[in-house]
Formats: sequence, C-alpha cells, structure tokens
Amino acid sequence: MTQKVFALDTKPGIQRDGTVFAKDFYNDGLWVRFQRGLPRKIGGYRMVANYLSEVSRGFSTFTQQNLVYCHSGGSSILERFYLDSSADCSLLVDRTPTTLVASDDNEWDFDYQYDSSSEENYVIAHVAPNLSITNNDAGGQIFYGNVTGTDPLAEVTLPSGANCTGGIVALHPYLMYYGTAGIIGWSKPGEPTNLTALTEGAGVARVWGQKIIKGLPLRGSAPSGIFWAWDAVIRATFVGSPTYWQFDVIASDCSIISANSVVDYDGVFYWAGADRFLMYNGVVREIQNSLNLNYFFDGLNKDQKSKVFAVKVPRYGEIWWCYPRGEATECSHAVVYNIRENTWYDTELPKNGRTNGVHVNQFSAPLTTGAYEENGKYLVWLHEQGVDEINGSNIYPVKSYFETADISSVAQGSNQWIRVNRVEPDFIQKGPMTLQVTGRANPRASEVYSEMFSFPAHADNVQQQTVMLKEQRRELRFRFESNAVGGDYQMGQIIGHIGPSDRTILGG
Repeated sequence: MTQKVFALDTKPGIQRDGTVFAKDFYNDGLWVRFQRGLPRKIGGYRMVANYLSEVSRGFSTFTQQNLVYCHSGGSSILERFYLDSSADCSLLVDRTPTTLVASDDNEWDFDYQYDSSSEENYVIAHVAPNLSITNNDAGGQIFYGNVTGTDPLAEVTLPSGANCTGGIVALHPYLMYYGTAGIIGWSKPGEPTNLTALTEGAGVARVWGQKIIKGLPLRGSAPSGIFWAWDAVIRATFVGSPTYWQFDVIASDCSIISANSVVDYDGVFYWAGADRFLMYNGVVREIQNSLNLNYFFDGLNKDQKSKVFAVKVPRYGEIWWCYPRGEATECSHAVVYNIRENTWYDTELPKNGRTNGVHVNQFSAPLTTGAYEENGKYLVWLHEQGVDEINGSNIYPVKSYFETADISSVAQGSNQWIRVNRVEPDFIQKGPMTLQVTGRANPRASEVYSEMFSFPAHADNVQQQTVMLKEQRRELRFRFESNAVGGDYQMGQIIGHIGPSDRTILGG
C-alpha cells in the first residue's frame, strides 16, 4: 500500500455548528487560541486576591502611579484593593455606602471622573437590581468617592422624578445616567455629582420608549456617547445650550443580551444581541459567525443571560463572551471572536467559571473574578500569566487540547479506509504532549479512540522524533493535548504519513 505524506492543514477556528463530517475547521478544543492560523495554548492565570466577601457583580479598575485600584460590588457590599506593578495585592477596604439598598439582584456599573469643584478624581458607582432581569424598571442608586480613598462612598441626589435603573457613563465633563422609559440625564459640567442643577447645565431627557441598558463614550470632536436601549442603538452628541444634547437613533429593532456584553475595541463596539453578534463602526452590522452561533445561543442558560459579560485580550486580537452554559448559573464557558484571524472558537472557563472581567493596560491582560467561594472568600485572577494555574504556593497544570477536522479519502472519490503509520509533530513545545487518533467508519458510527501516544518537548533519540502508530479509520481525526506543569505549545506544520487501508466496507 502506498503511503503519502500529508500536512495536517485545518482552517483556524473551532466549528461547533453542523456535523463533524462537514467541518473544515477544528472539531474540538479546550483553552486553545489561534495565531497566524495555527493553534497555541492560552496563557495561564494567577490568583492575585483571595478575600472578596461576596461574589462580584461589578468590577472596575483605575490606574494611578503604577497602582491599579480595583472596586468590586456585591449584593450588599462595595470593596476596594489595589495591585502594584508586580500584581501584588494590598489589604481590602470596605467602602460600602451607608444608604446602599442590598439585594441579591444587585448589579454594579463604574466609571471615573474629575470633579472641578472638589478637585478630586472620583469613582462613580451605580447599582440597581438588574441581575435577574436586564430590563428591570425599579431601583437604582449612584454613589461617589475619591478613587484612591478608603471612606464609604456617598450617595448622589437625583432630580425629582428621574430614575437611574440602567447605569452611568462619563462623557467628560458630564456624567450621564440612564434608565427606564428611555430616560437619559446629565450632570452640571465639571461636577459629576451635581445632577440637580437644572438651570446650570444639568438636565434630563426622554430619548426612547424602552429602557436604556448601557452607555459608553464615542469618539468625536465634541463629547459624544453611544447608548444601547432594549431594542435600539442611540447616539448622543453635545450641541450646547439650551438643549445641550442631541440624540439620534442609529438602529432600531436591535437588541442587547446584557449590560456587560459590550466591548470597545479600538473605537469599534462589539456586543452580543438577543440572537446574534453585532458591531458598530459608524453603522450597526452583524458579525458573521458560522462556527458557533447556534452553539452559543442554544447552549445559553436563558434564565441567567443577564450575567453574560465580555472582555477583550488585545494582544491576541480577541473578544471573549463569557456565559452560563446548560444548567450553570454563573458564566462557565466563553465563545471567542478573533478579529485578526477573523474566526471563532470557544472554551470552558477554569475554576468553575467567572463573574466579571476587565482588561488592564498595566498588565496587558484581563483581571477576572471567581464565580464560587474558596475557604469562604471569592478570588480575583490575573490572566495571561505564564502557562499554569498559580494559587498562592500551589501550581497546577492547565489542560489544553485541540482536535483536527476529519481526514477522509471520500473527497477524492475513494471508498477505502485510510491508515496512518507515523506523525511528525512540529511544535514550539514545553513539557510532554500526547497524540490520540479518533474517528469513525461513517458519520453515524461510534467513535473509536486509539491509545494515547506521548512525545517529549525535545527528542533525545531517533525514536522520539516521530510518533509511530498503526491506526485506520474511514473518517480520521488527530487530537493533541498538553496537561503538565509548565506545559505549553505553538503548533507548526504537522506531517502525517497516511495511505489507503484494505477495508472498503461502510459499517464499523
């Protein structure tokens, strides 16, 4: 039988939608990303704080003098700590406002703004019981305090009849707040805590019929912002006295799945809608996703969809949408859109999931908050740190694998099984890896798995330079895995020695 040498070429991305046999992309993967069209392990993560009193329902950072000040809001508490340039953590400070209305449904929103009257940088914190119902129309409080301070935050007074069930956003020199029935209000310029000076520049306007869910700054020559209503996208532009702001509907009959599902990536906004992924770069348009659109929306726990959050990893061109999958009540999985590679993939999240995430320029990496308590406290993790899980003095391996698309002779018009006798691994590799062959006799047959073949990072003899095996399938795939402390890999051009087998029957 004639053996041929094949490069194991598979398109970048992990395809979950459609049948296995119809896929041209990788079939499966865990904690793997794509760079230059090839798989590589996602970085490790390090525990940087282990004493949050409550699960985080809002997390934000502010960097000053190489210190990253972190505020985390829970159902009944607001806590602050800082990280130094080595990501070493300070003591925790309780900054809970005395007038906070506690609720298991509390969800927090943060921004930062300079106040000209006090000459202080303020952290502005918004909280409302939106966690179970994104379009909730009750509650809402705004608090403020010096961003580096330790005192409890003070409450901001709202104008009579106004509401702030949605959130806040700083459009300097204004603080904007928004909520039910399309209400958007703004502060006196330069004084973000003064919302009641309606004759001195502050104001309130009804700009839409349904609730405003999210607001972010928008690039422009004047203060401007973009707001997501329950069913529309609205642009705000400063026009000066007497109306101050002009509000334009960019897109109607649109949607947003949660307040934290939006990412600003280089001035372009990406978010998850109710049934598709969308972006705004001057116009609203859908992001093409033929790999895991159904996987995400069919697998999403819709009763917990308001917990979906997005975080970016600019070094690798990624946007992660973290979501509760199946019966999970916290975000247990993520789908990833890679802007540079123009592809999609997914992964299970580590340590039983995450509740929030924010990219921090100081570390060029995301900070995330743990979903479940350990020893009575909740942990904060810094990602893209080495290749392992580091929890205090304990170091654990991070499992990562990928599985190729089907290889078959059917595409060449042959009905023969194929046999693989040898694989030539090509990796930038640390630690041992394993190779397993899987596949089927036909699309409805059971999977048949080979034994696990191991190969080291460095070949000490001729026998270790290739992986010798003897497997045959009619539809055949390769699965590579790294699961060792210090383990890492970047795939290159893998060569398989593949030829026809003597079996031509369909069953198996």
